[in-house]
Amino acid sequence: MKYFYFIFLIILISVFVIFTNLNSDLIELDLFFAKISGFTKGFAIMVAILIGAIVSFFFQLPILIRKNKKIKEGDDSSKA
Repeated sequence: MKYFYFIFLIILISVFVIFTNLNSDLIELDLFFAKISGFTKGFAIMVAILIGAIVSFFFQLPILIRKNKKIKEGDDSSKA
């Protein structure tokens, strides 16, 4: 099973590299406080997906922590 995760990670990284190379047009990102230029569309999309995944993980953390507490409480009551 450990090789499955390694192979999946290699495939995922190679897909990201191919995606960024296929979308190599330079863009200019204009935010409210800064103007960023000189990076590709593919890189901008990958960064947006990564930031979205991190934000989604932080929003799901309270639910995940709550589930783990319920499982531990159920284990403690069965041992007594």
